[in-house]
Amino acid sequence: MKEYHKAMNAFELGLKIDPMNAECKEGHSKTLMTINSTAHATGENDEERMRHAMADPEIQMIMRDPQIQQVLKDMNENPAAGQAAMQDP
Repeated sequence: MKEYHKAMNAFELGLKIDPMNAECKEGHSKTLMTINSTAHATGENDEERMRHAMADPEIQMIMRDPQIQQVLKDMNENPAAGQAAMQDP
């Protein structure tokens, strides 16, 4: 379903319960490889991922946060300032 962050969370929770579970280890590994391979994909895939992410209610809630909106605006106007924001936990 291309909800990689949710898959990673599920596998990590499974590994907390059973650190030796082969299915969770394999699923975590495959999901991580998929995330890494799609990170190098074309711009078209980025647009598709953006549309998919924006359909997620959790992402929509995050995007409504005024602080997140300000960080995104800053990143658009000044990428260096955006990088500084990314360092702030």
